[in-house]
Amino acid sequence: MVAEHARGILISAGIGVGIVFLITLEQSGRFRWRGAAYGVLIGSFGYVFCAGAALLLRGWLDRTRAPRLARSAVYFVAGMASWLVASWLAGLAGLVHFDLTLGGFETYLPIVGVLSLVISLVFYSYGILQDRLRTSVERLKEAEFAEKELELARSIQQRILPPPELSGEGFHVAARNLAARFVAGDFYDFFRLPDGALGIVVADVAGKGMGASLIMATVKATLPFLAAERSVSETLREANRRIAPRLEPREFVALAYLRYEPDTGAFALGNAGLPDPYRAVPAGAARALLVPGPRFPLGVRAEVAYEEIRGELAVGERLVLLTDGLPEAPGADGGPLGYERFEAMLPGAAGPDALFAAVRAVARPGLDDDWTALFLERRPA
Repeated sequence: MVAEHARGILISAGIGVGIVFLITLEQSGRFRWRGAAYGVLIGSFGYVFCAGAALLLRGWLDRTRAPRLARSAVYFVAGMASWLVASWLAGLAGLVHFDLTLGGFETYLPIVGVLSLVISLVFYSYGILQDRLRTSVERLKEAEFAEKELELARSIQQRILPPPELSGEGFHVAARNLAARFVAGDFYDFFRLPDGALGIVVADVAGKGMGASLIMATVKATLPFLAAERSVSETLREANRRIAPRLEPREFVALAYLRYEPDTGAFALGNAGLPDPYRAVPAGAARALLVPGPRFPLGVRAEVAYEEIRGELAVGERLVLLTDGLPEAPGADGGPLGYERFEAMLPGAAGPDALFAAVRAVARPGLDDDWTALFLERRPA
């Protein structure tokens, strides 16, 4: 700020010297050091007076919404007042080496006022541009900082997800998660239960961004403890009871929970608002698994009597759990891919990567929603 004012005073002083130089040539033809000092005094006072007027413009005149004509008049009057004060002081100090008559003041005052108006408006506009530039730079820094924070949040989120593939006696799990934004609202999880069964979860939290990721982390941390001593349907009911009071009216979690026994291939499946999972074999058609009963996402109602279905996988069969971002991905024509076309892709997809590639081949570039898919395949024990 001090440097800006110092630069403004120097520029104004130079202009003041120029004004006195022209007056000297007109009246006496000789320009002396006293004239230069007189010009410096005029320029300095002009800057101080007009800078004070600028403060008024940003304060009282802005609050009263004064028109631009009134603002210009303040600069004009400030310039003439600075000329009079500077001339009076210069006369007392003996710096005026030519005659300043009343007629001269009448001639020079309007000229000085116009010059002060123009120069002050230039300084004022320059100050506004600097303020805007400073604000833009601060916003860019904030945006850069926020982007780094989101990248860190995405990195943390990826680290709290289980590894994308897990193999064991009697099963192989492969899962992928692609975020439409830095932080995904979708997630997957698989965990061992006390009786040796495998718990598998795929979920879609309403919304995107940091809020959805925090809800996701809460659900992911809670579900394995709830599932330890409960059936699939009881786990969903208890999870809903605990999560519903913590969510806002428009927040919810669509979730499918699968309990799989590697020794026998038996499974139990519950669905709270996700698209129907599929049962597929490599050489046959995929079949949607419809869970009966209410399928409200977690958090929509305080009490929901979720149900479950049971079955058994043969060796080589797969269960595919997914979120709605895949079958509802916009195609090249702008319409959604559709569940029928998506279902036709499943038999030829050996895993999530192949499935994502098949969807990308017919979808428009970019992601409008998160993509998550999990493949559970029964393998020989």
